[in-house]
Amino acid sequence: MRELSTLKRTYSSGFEAQVVMRPQFAKQFIGIIVDFGGADPQKVAGGAHFLEHMLFNKPDGDIAHRFEEVGATTNAFTSENETMFYAEMTNHWRKVVPLLFELVGTTSFSEKGIAKEAHIIDQELSMYQDDILWQARHNLLQMMFPNSNLSTDLAGTHESIAAMSAKDLEEIYHAHYLANNMKFIACGGFSQNQAQEILREVGKLENKYISAKKYQLPTNQVSPSEDNHDMVITGDVDTSRVIVGIKLPDFEEFDPSKNLMQSIIESMLEEKLGTMSSWFKKAQQNALLVSPLDISVSYTRQGNFATIAGFAPNYQKLILAIKAQIKNFNGDKRLFTLQKKEYIAEMIRERDNISDLAIEAGEMMLEREDLDTVVRRFQNLSFSEFCDYYKKIISKSDIFTSTLASNSSNLDSSNDSLLNRGNDTREDNGDETK
Repeated sequence: MRELSTLKRTYSSGFEAQVVMRPQFAKQFIGIIVDFGGADPQKVAGGAHFLEHMLFNKPDGDIAHRFEEVGATTNAFTSENETMFYAEMTNHWRKVVPLLFELVGTTSFSEKGIAKEAHIIDQELSMYQDDILWQARHNLLQMMFPNSNLSTDLAGTHESIAAMSAKDLEEIYHAHYLANNMKFIACGGFSQNQAQEILREVGKLENKYISAKKYQLPTNQVSPSEDNHDMVITGDVDTSRVIVGIKLPDFEEFDPSKNLMQSIIESMLEEKLGTMSSWFKKAQQNALLVSPLDISVSYTRQGNFATIAGFAPNYQKLILAIKAQIKNFNGDKRLFTLQKKEYIAEMIRERDNISDLAIEAGEMMLEREDLDTVVRRFQNLSFSEFCDYYKKIISKSDIFTSTLASNSSNLDSSNDSLLNRGNDTREDNGDETK
């Protein structure tokens, strides 16, 4: 797979910029990503997300309208450890880039505007909490990461939203929106000359809008788990919803690349529990599952974790079966080979999606990693290395479960043949054939 064509620059303030050139595309994407998100320590829970909303409010109104006037659309998102503001367009980037810096680099926190935004965010939170599945996931994260913002919705709580003030927002902004804590990314139909012009313009704009005060990057702050590892709540649902959580250790214990470790764990869980696995076929035959499992792996400063979610007629049996399969350290060499091909194919597809590619590149900048390097390392992994990484990480992990049980669930906890065969796989565990 050909490497991406990029131009990078670091300015004297510590602000960094990168342009990923995909000249065969008409679409263009620009963004500013901040190394601060909803799970990071903050005076008022939900402050990072509230600030994201409020930065669109300017003295003359919503700045999004000014993006629309030049043919661009703008949006933002807040995740656990980052906040990103971005715009998409097919031309007029020279007008859009200054608007993006004005969006991120100026504030207008009126009490009237805060009250209006608080109402909107509170309604969003209520909508999420009305979904009983939200409570099941919340319970899981609370067990794994108590006393951490990971176990609080990114929007905060109804109380914290109502308590947000202009002073709170100013404190968050001036503490985190600093030059060496922010990155600029551009991606799409740019030529080499345009990329160089963008980097020159970014240098002028970051000097004008972004504070050069140095930011002390935070360290990992993983909280200890609760003693309780399993929680069940009942509800009026047809089929029980199971979420199995794996509290993973610090990836840097095993390799400097957190992205690579995330990909390995996600790939191995898919291999063990995904639709192509022999385990999945047996689970369907034994009526343990009604649909494929949803598998994801996340890493944050507050802790790394995987979630495995699915619907089950008998949730107790499904939990036992999943736990047994997680702790089965044997791999399937045939599926490993297929997954490597799928991984590369997915990376190729992502490079044809300008927005996804830009966001991924921006996140990689925060993590001091290179997308091409991660892809190449995964591609060169041997089967034995793949299994060894998984075994080392899972051996230092802890498993939790949160279940939304149907009122009519079958609570028979007796083992069946599938559970007894949880570690019965006999796969080739040798090196990958070159």
